[in-house]
Amino acid sequence: MKVYIETHGCTANLSDSQGMRNAILAAGGRIAETPDDADIVIINTCAVTEFTSRSMLKAVRRHKNKKIIVAGCMAAAQPYLLDGMAGVDHVDAPGAGPVIKLLGLKPDAGGPLIRGKTAIISIAEGCLGRCSYCIVRTVRGPLRSVPPGSVIGSVKKALDLGAREIFLTAQDTGAYGLDVDTRLPALMREVLKAGGDYKIRLGMMNPFSIADIVGEMAEIFNDPRVYRFAHIPVQSGSDRILRLMNRPYTVEQYSDIVKKLRDLVPEITLSTDYIVGFPTESDEDFAATLDELKLDGPLKVNITRFSPRPGTPAAAMKDVPFRIKKERSRALTELHHEITSAYMRASVGSRRGVLVTEYGKHGTVVARDDSYHMVVIPGSIPLGTRLNVRICGASTTYMRGEPNEI
Repeated sequence: MKVYIETHGCTANLSDSQGMRNAILAAGGRIAETPDDADIVIINTCAVTEFTSRSMLKAVRRHKNKKIIVAGCMAAAQPYLLDGMAGVDHVDAPGAGPVIKLLGLKPDAGGPLIRGKTAIISIAEGCLGRCSYCIVRTVRGPLRSVPPGSVIGSVKKALDLGAREIFLTAQDTGAYGLDVDTRLPALMREVLKAGGDYKIRLGMMNPFSIADIVGEMAEIFNDPRVYRFAHIPVQSGSDRILRLMNRPYTVEQYSDIVKKLRDLVPEITLSTDYIVGFPTESDEDFAATLDELKLDGPLKVNITRFSPRPGTPAAAMKDVPFRIKKERSRALTELHHEITSAYMRASVGSRRGVLVTEYGKHGTVVARDDSYHMVVIPGSIPLGTRLNVRICGASTTYMRGEPNEI
């Protein structure tokens, strides 16, 4: 059996696909490099927006002459979209387990997913949130934290396999341990006992899951082996919209978390998410979002136009016209680019240490500094190399550096 695995969506899906890969190899199967060379194509899907689901269906149709297994969130949340597709099977839950069962294989834990010198390790599945717009919780379920010993073992194994960068991922890393009477800072203190030269990037943390541990998290971010990078989604600058979203915090409380982290962690990079055009969002609500972006000034922003997901409370609310969503998305993007461009330009001439993490385009490599800023460097430099660079140029979203190896 030769299987091609195509993965879409978040790092959790990447980790799930690794579990599928491990089981296939452990059973004597092989992983195909291209779909044309495969007996079976597994498509691990995402369903975060309506546009994403449509893209997943296009991905399935691209392989119409193959036996196809559709896995992941779309397969679990919207299986009816696959009705009538010849040669297509689907599983009813995300993760590796259902696919492995369908293939008639035994689970094999294997190792963490390593891409180049980067390892992706899942620390939890599901979340504690009940956001009115989110379809992911309906398929990923409630929070289920991976035992600390398993996480620590995966980190050590990744380092033994040569990883220099580790992504710890979950639907909400900030909620880690709330189901098993521990917390994320305690896990991180144990993980950081592992010796070696590496960097850890923590995945998304909801404001309501870290509000009571901001001080402890600041201590973790100040460890030189942890990127000073926090992804904390605000979603809207309007308290009224946050209540409709069922996000249990106010804009003031969110901004307080941001301020505390910036006060306690020098040069921390803040990343956030916004949903524009949420049902009933008025001009005043959107103006409040623009004001929040100006106030908190995150340097990495993900902007999504609201789309109703089946079975969620928000799907029954009065939607905002697409034209208005598009206008607001454009306005928010333009403001975000003004903020990031100014920061990037101000960085020209500075010197900083970076870790080379991936190959770029046109004979370049991509590196990350301690605050997880992207630095593009000319030349063929081995992944995992540490460099001291001078920032010689910048674009809207990344810097350009001249290397001096250390």
